[in-house]
Amino acid sequence: MHHTKHALVLVGALVVTLTTAGAVIQPAPAEAATTRIADPCGSVPTTTTEFDGVPGTIFYKRLQCLGSMAGYSGEIDGKMRSDAWFFVAKRLAVGGYYQSGSFYGSEHPLTIAALQRWAAAHGQYSGPVDGIWGPNSYRGAAWALNRAF
Repeated sequence: MHHTKHALVLVGALVVTLTTAGAVIQPAPAEAATTRIADPCGSVPTTTTEFDGVPGTIFYKRLQCLGSMAGYSGEIDGKMRSDAWFFVAKRLAVGGYYQSGSFYGSEHPLTIAALQRWAAAHGQYSGPVDGIWGPNSYRGAAWALNRAF
């Protein structure tokens, strides 16, 4: 019993030492290194486009939120303006889905193709990566958007 008490005391001291030492050299939390989304995005619900393939305001709000992860700072209102499309393309380029050095401030086929690649990388799109919207492209992109933040 006497040896057990000493072992417990030593283990306790070791835990305290390691915990204290860890606090001194502990790196910043992982969230500090992740891209933050615009505050209004926290209240944007998931889009039903994932199920019906029909985009609406919520789908486009979530696209704007994706753009906010690359610098879009406009309104999150579901009305895609040129700056929103530009930053959506920039965000998709980070993952290697946007495959051009030029970014367009429109619903450009290169941006749609990047969204198709993004959805395909998540196993949610198996159609052609042709830069043309269709119900399956919308479903796949919506699936990825619903899980992006």
